[in-house]
Amino acid sequence: MKCEIILDRKFKEEYWKRRKEVQMTLIKWGIKRGLAKNINHKHSIGVLEKIIKATKKRHPKNPAKYFLNGLNYSRIKHGRPFLSFINTNITDCKIF
Repeated sequence: MKCEIILDRKFKEEYWKRRKEVQMTLIKWGIKRGLAKNINHKHSIGVLEKIIKATKKRHPKNPAKYFLNGLNYSRIKHGRPFLSFINTNITDCKIF
């Protein structure tokens, strides 16, 4: 019983570290904090990490726009509606 609690606690700590790392990467790329938080809560951590990994691999000029387009493609591919904030002016993302 005690061992299960310790393992569960470690898993949860690791999960939240992964979530925080994803959110900090999005903020570093120039996505506003509120939007990064919203994306982080609404999508699975595995999908976000996969898209971040693909974005880092390709070294785009604007990683925020590249990430958001990848996220949008992933949503459409899995039958969810596309994100409405993609149509906003993301080309001039700045680090906040």
